[in-house]
Order: sequence, then C-alpha cells, then structure tokens
Amino acid sequence: MKYGSYINNGLEYKITNSQPPRDWFNMLWNPKYLASVGQNLNGFSLYQNEAGVLTNLFGKQDDRSAPRHIYLRDNETNDVWSVAPNTTGVELDDYSCTHGLGYTVLESKKNGIKVSFQIFVPRKEAGEIWSVKVFNESGRPRNISVFSVAKVILDGVNLTYGYNSAVDGYHDREKQRLFFRNRSVSVMTEKYRAFTYTDVPFDHFDISKDVFLGHNLSFEMPDCIVKGQLSDSDASTEYMVSALQHNLNLDEGSEQRINIVMGIVFDEAEADDFTALYANSTRIDAELETIKKQNIARLGLSELNTPDADFNNLFNVWMKHQLHLMADWARFYFKGYRDTLQDAAGVAIIDPDRALKMLEKALENQKSNGFCPRAFRVSSMEVAAADKHYSDSPSWISHATYSILRETGDLSMLDKVVSYSDNGEDTIWNHNLKALDFLWNDRGEHGLALIRHGDWNDLMDRVGAEGKGEGVWMSIALAKALKVVEEIAAWKGDTKIEAQCAERYHEIKANILKYGWDEDHFIYAYTDAGNKVGDNASEEGQVFINPQSWAVLAGIIDAEKYEDIMKKVEPMVDTPVGPVHNWPPFTKYNKDIGSITGIPQGNFTNGNVYCHAASFKIAADYAAGRNDKAFETFKRILPSEEKSEPYAQPNSYVGPSALRKDRHVSDDPWRTGTVAWNMLNCFDNLLGFKRTLKGVTINPQIPSFWNNVSYTRIFRGTTFNITIKRGEVQIMLVEGKEQKDNFIEVPEFGLNKKEISIDFQIGKTKTN
Repeated sequence: MKYGSYINNGLEYKITNSQPPRDWFNMLWNPKYLASVGQNLNGFSLYQNEAGVLTNLFGKQDDRSAPRHIYLRDNETNDVWSVAPNTTGVELDDYSCTHGLGYTVLESKKNGIKVSFQIFVPRKEAGEIWSVKVFNESGRPRNISVFSVAKVILDGVNLTYGYNSAVDGYHDREKQRLFFRNRSVSVMTEKYRAFTYTDVPFDHFDISKDVFLGHNLSFEMPDCIVKGQLSDSDASTEYMVSALQHNLNLDEGSEQRINIVMGIVFDEAEADDFTALYANSTRIDAELETIKKQNIARLGLSELNTPDADFNNLFNVWMKHQLHLMADWARFYFKGYRDTLQDAAGVAIIDPDRALKMLEKALENQKSNGFCPRAFRVSSMEVAAADKHYSDSPSWISHATYSILRETGDLSMLDKVVSYSDNGEDTIWNHNLKALDFLWNDRGEHGLALIRHGDWNDLMDRVGAEGKGEGVWMSIALAKALKVVEEIAAWKGDTKIEAQCAERYHEIKANILKYGWDEDHFIYAYTDAGNKVGDNASEEGQVFINPQSWAVLAGIIDAEKYEDIMKKVEPMVDTPVGPVHNWPPFTKYNKDIGSITGIPQGNFTNGNVYCHAASFKIAADYAAGRNDKAFETFKRILPSEEKSEPYAQPNSYVGPSALRKDRHVSDDPWRTGTVAWNMLNCFDNLLGFKRTLKGVTINPQIPSFWNNVSYTRIFRGTTFNITIKRGEVQIMLVEGKEQKDNFIEVPEFGLNKKEISIDFQIGKTKTN
C-alpha cells in the first residue's frame, strides 16, 4: 500500500490516495485557535483562552466527520462534485492533499476544472483562512458555481438552557459576511460569536442547516446544490451552517480565486477588525509566507542523517513541529500537568527558553504545600478529572527542571521566583523541594506512595480513591525524582538536600524491593482493600510495563536484573507496533481498580500499545544497554502509513485483543506525551549526545545494523558536527585530535568556537 510520500526535503507530506487506512490529519494552530484538517477536509476547529474558556467553531475533538465542504456545479451539464472526494462520492480525475507546517493544500480535477483549496490558521487571530482557486483547463468557456460550506456549532461549555433556543445567524451583503451568535446567558460575556467573510461578493447563502440540507438531511448531495441555488436563509433557534455560493463565468484558460475567512469573535466590531487584516489575497499570502518561515525557523539547525530516510524526516522536521503543538496546546481542551512538564523536558532540546516558560507555567499552578493538580487551562474542573488528586503530578517537576539545566548549564534558573496558585511565591528550586516533600509525606502503610485517584495512568481511578491504595510505579517515580533532585543539589552545593534525598531514596528503594516485587517482576499497586494489582495471581492485568521500565531508569535494579524481567515480560507484551501497556487485558469490571477494567480490551491503556508507556521502555532499554531492542521498539511505535499519519506520532495503537483487531491502527493522532520522549530518546540515547551540567558526553547507542550516522546538534551556542561509524577500535577525535574520554566540557555560555567537529568510531575494543 502506498498513499503518499514526503516531498520538499521532508517539509511536506503529499497524499495521493484519499482513502488511507485511517484519516490522516494535519494540525494548524496558534496559541488561541486550533484547527484539525484531514485529507478530505474533515476535522474540527476550536478557540480556547488561557482561562480555559472554550468555543467549538465546528466539530469536536473526537468527531472526524467533515465539517468543511467545497462543492462545484457545472451549470451547463448540472454535474455536481466536490473538491474532497469523500463528500459527494463522485470519482475525480485527479487528487492530492499536501500537509505542510501550518497549512494544508488539497488539489483535485474533474471535467477540465482544476480546484486548489488552501487552509491555514493565522498567527494571532482565532480563526482560519480558506483560499479556493478554480482553474478552467477544459479548452472552452465554463459556467461554474462554487459552494463553500461548514457546519457551525458554537458550543463548548455547559449552557444555561437548550442549545437551539440560544443561537441565531444573519447575513450582511454589504460586509460580504455571515454572522453567527450563541446568546446563552452563561456565555454572553465570552467569545461565543463567529463570522464568515468572503472577499468576492457571494451570490447566495444559507445559514439554516435544515433549509440547506433539505429533506434528505445529508451533506453528500444537498438538493439546493443539485438544483444550483442556495435559499438565502437566515437562522433562528436552530442548527446552523455557513454556506456561500459564488457563480463564476470562466473563460478558457482563466482562473478565479475566492478567499474565505472564518473566525470566533466577541462581537461584530471584532469581526470587522479581523476582516480588515485579511481583506485580500495580498495580505493573506503575506501572512502564510510568514507562518511558513516561522515554522521552518523554529525547527532549529539540529539535523540528523541516518540510513533511515523516514526517521530523518520525522526527527528533522515533524517531531519538532509536533512538539511545538504540544507546547502550545498540550492535549487539547486542557493542559495536563504531567503533560506540560514532560513536553517541556523535550522542548528543552530545541528551545530551552520556551521550555523554561512551560515549567514556570506549571509551577504557577502548584499550591504552596507542594500539591499539583491533574490539569489546568480547563473549561470546567470535570474536564480531565482536574478536580481529582492524581498522585504523579508533582513528580514531573524535577524531570523538566533537570532537562532544562542539562541543556543550558545555567543553575541561576533555580533562583528564579515563581508564584504559587493559592498564596505566596518561591524559587524554582524550592518549588521542586515542595513537590518532593509533598510526595514523601503522602505515603501509606508499606512506606510506598499513595496513588489517590490515579497516577500516570488516569484510569486507575479507584485503586486509591479512599486514601489507602499505594502505587509501586508511583513509588519508583518518586525514587527517580529523588535521584534527580539529589544530583541537582550536588550541582548547587546544597549538601543538606543532597543527603536528605539520598536517605529518602534508599528508604523507598528498600520498600519497593520488599513490597513491590512478585517472584519475577514488579507489581503495579496495592488497592484500598489491600489487594495487589499486576501480580502473578491476577487473572487479568498480570503485568504492567511501566514499573519494569522505571525500575531500571530509577536505579532500583541493574541492567542484568532488568534483562531477567524482560525474559518474562516481552513475550507477553510485544506486538508488531510495540509493547502493550498491560497483559492480559481486563475483560471484566473490577471496582477495586476502576475505569481501566471497564475500557474495551485492546484500547486506551487496557492491553493496547500506549506509545507513551512504550517510550519509557525504550529509554529503559537504552539505559540497560539493549540498543537493538530499544531501536526495534522505537521503530515499531513510530508512525507509518499502514497504521497512522506517517508524519505525526500517535498516542496509541489498537492492541491485539481488541474486538476490531484486523489491523493495529492508531486511535488518537498528534496529541501525546510520546513525542517529547521520542526527542529525548533520539538525541540523548540513540545519538548519544548525553548532556550534563558541565558539558556533554558522547556515547552513541545506534543499532548494530547502522554503520554510518552523522548529525548536527546546537548546544549552548556551539554547533557540534558529529559523525559516527563502526571500526575495530573505539576512538573519538575532536577537531582531528584523539580524546581519551568521551566528555567535552561546555560552559553555560558555550565554547569560544562556533563550530566543533567530532568523529566517533564505535569499536570492538577501546583504545588504551
């Protein structure tokens, strides 16, 4: 199967088959507005401000139906078709969809009429801009009608009364605009109005969805389009559409461009300002060109060249681009606490200043007693269970802090003062210590960390809901945080905290080994009732991969012990698309454990390949020196056309036990913490650019079947040009001179040299 390929040096992906195994989406966004667009123009669009106020323009996060439609009608033959083939089902003569960094262009051709549809989101405004170009290549004059249509929803929060009784929409021919309103009392002070503007006066329009669709109630082939004329309907207390009709008389070889701006606004005055910014093609094209340059520039100059071309395109372009999306939007509709901090750890590699801002934003949502919420920037506290106590949130502060420090070498960042969410303010260092103290004091009868309403796994929501259940993975995560803060304390010269962390680490390590071990692997947790989760006696959920992975990452076990555990675990969990999160999956609800046992098997952490968890295992395999196994899993979870968008890391893949198990397709594109861990696994581990406070140690861990790799890495203002090859003897040359150890000291302000070259030969033996 082949559905498309990278073009333009990997900066674009061109889809040539409109029916891949699952819809392939592109994400277009600025910090306030997010648009998802698939290869058939399906997707969703929404606005959200920093306070969490949310407005859906059309579609919803998991709604993959097509809210955007461009129909064409030949007014001589009465033939009707659509730019995107799925809308009308009419076969096209030619088709392609090109996803780029911040834009998508769909091109198709039918009966000598070629159409190009372009969509992007401007840098600041809450909206999206469409450009429709119609080319007459038929060799004769043509009379063509173009219909641009979108469903308009304008919901997003709990409204005070029924949706239909609160919305209306009306047209304004003078301003070439349709205007839509949600007039619910609960949102009158928020941005719950929207508009559609076109720079070419429209001939007809519809706002009433019922009038537009007619009796067949289908967007496939609406009667009004078949007949050739919209009905000029406004709307009142009913569902709405934005439907515009442009009648074009095209001479042979001529073209016509129609620009359409859609936006979410507070009132008509804001719509006027928005429209004025993008009133014509010149302004629109200038904005898109700026966006293209901005998105390329923020990829940075780091670049890798491996024997795997798809891997190169992912990590030179698309993983970085996706990581910027996570930085701006986290998981859409909300910013998860753990999500923001893990994303920040990955962002540190490509933009440490941005990573620091993300860390500060998370710390602003920490309470002065050290408690950290599940999520922030939420439309209501029920979203993402933001009103519940998830135990892992504080543990990720050190993860982000550590990555930023290793990237910059700047200990002074720890002295930066950040406020708490309830009262007072403190240094970043003390925010870290408050988080550790909170976790340390929140332990149960076995001396293990309490799991509360869940840990990294949100669906373990009943394990510790009564305040007694303890998490083994959570305890290992605490141990890891203690190790990290101990190292930072040593860098600072804070001997008191260094000693305290070491003492606490040894205590909880002993508790983990005593109470968390079950014959041949680590269990996951103890429930409120004292029952074990993830032990050999369990019929379902006998093994979870996270405690095994994190045990080696936290130094609870060594590489040899980890290898022994994997002899049991990997035959159980490995699949063609990576390791499943747990096995066997749960098929019966267990009120002692919670939601994970009610999720259909093979989905959403219940026996599926949850790529985020798999990325932890990749890091553990690298830590244990299992380079080939790490890369095997790495490649299995990375996107590829048979299971996902080839250019975007998905959140997970359907597991082998799912009722729909004919293929391991991804079930959630783009939004995932995996991408940050991918970045860390690629640069820190695979390429072996191991950052420390004082500099960098070069220790590549490439797979045995790669013989030559080169990469460029910008680090503290210096460009490192590194080549890796295989030979008989291990040797490292720095600027052509042999260096006995692999460490290069790099001050926080960088080396005097702007560039430095390193040749690393992986040998069977080391030089003396």
